[in-house]
Amino acid sequence: FEDKNFKKIMTQNEAKVAIIGCGRLGSALGIALHHNNYRIVEVIDSSLNAAKKLAAFIQADSYSDKIEALKTAEIVFIAVPDDAVRPVVASLAAIIDKKSTMKYFYHTSGTLTSEALQPLRKYHIAVASAHPIQTFPGSVDDWKRFEHCYFGIEGDRTAIEYVDSIIKNLGGKSVLIPKEFKSHYHLACTIASNFVVALMAPVTALFQRANFSEQQVFDMLFPLLATTITNLKDNGLEAALSGPILRGDVGTIERHLQLLSEDLPAYVSLYRSMGEILLEFDAVKKNLSKEQHEKLTHLLRTVN
Repeated sequence: FEDKNFKKIMTQNEAKVAIIGCGRLGSALGIALHHNNYRIVEVIDSSLNAAKKLAAFIQADSYSDKIEALKTAEIVFIAVPDDAVRPVVASLAAIIDKKSTMKYFYHTSGTLTSEALQPLRKYHIAVASAHPIQTFPGSVDDWKRFEHCYFGIEGDRTAIEYVDSIIKNLGGKSVLIPKEFKSHYHLACTIASNFVVALMAPVTALFQRANFSEQQVFDMLFPLLATTITNLKDNGLEAALSGPILRGDVGTIERHLQLLSEDLPAYVSLYRSMGEILLEFDAVKKNLSKEQHEKLTHLLRTVN
């Protein structure tokens, strides 16, 4: 996101930031902001211990398990689970008045739009959603994951402009998400992240049949996975594809299905579904004869 007319409203050191929600993302964000010289004035979480722990780590001015403790912040990040965003906003709307120092509110939900913050606009507060396209496993260096991370953002123009400057300071980048496609965006992110993990379940199970440990599996496959991701990034879907379906190896696909039906029957339908998706690739259609394509289609759609 670029705006040549953007004028920074507050510098890093002037901005007073509050974090609501001390889960993995909220904690990582708070630590990243602290490392980039933002002043965290308030940390709030339903767990007082969680708020206290994060506040101590990032030298926040105060911490609490009560929304009412939010008083001096100018920028507020709401990093709570999706279902908790609207209740938190309702509580905030009940305590904020027109004399409030708060200028910008952001939530980090991937699926909710900035409209979840609508009740705050009546106090002349600019709002936006700012969702990092990243996963945070809860490790001590999670805060470093914002570097090179893209954020999907949408909302009020001034709020977007200001959070873009924050994201840049964290080493990340912003991309504007049309509000009407926010759910599509989040679904895509979910499939890209969570379903890759799900796909590794049968992979690990198959290797474990040969007495490889989970760690050995990941060590062995990391170069393959890394190269596949690099190929996707550099060359796109079609050019990144390899394997028996692209080659039209009907016999190999038959053996795969037979093996799965015997050892891991729960994954047969997954294999069939993924195979059918690949058969629709232009690269596959161009590489296979009509007969090969029909045989593979029949094989993948026939349930024994």
